[in-house]
Amino acid sequence: MEDFTLLLYNNKEFAAKFIKILANQSEESEKQLLELAYSSVRKRVANALLKFSESKNTRTMSILRDDIANLAGTAKETTIRTLSDFKSEGLIAIDDNKIELLNIEKLRNMPQ
Repeated sequence: MEDFTLLLYNNKEFAAKFIKILANQSEESEKQLLELAYSSVRKRVANALLKFSESKNTRTMSILRDDIANLAGTAKETTIRTLSDFKSEGLIAIDDNKIELLNIEKLRNMPQ
């Protein structure tokens, strides 16, 4: 800890980068909290699918319903109903444990 403090105080470039990292994390946390507070369940589930898809760089993913619920900040049962709605609307396809995003644009532009 002492070494870190010395580095922080004595290296302006390191200190600036560290502060920038903290600011970015704070901004991302604020966005997530605002989304949980003000977005609809449909929007949160859509965003969870999109984020997971982007992190894996694929449109087809294998993810547990519990994990989607945790990412979306909602109950598993609510997530399952929402996924069923998305499937009937042609936004996603579900085959066994795999979910394929069929209409990324509509998911991305899901109303709040």
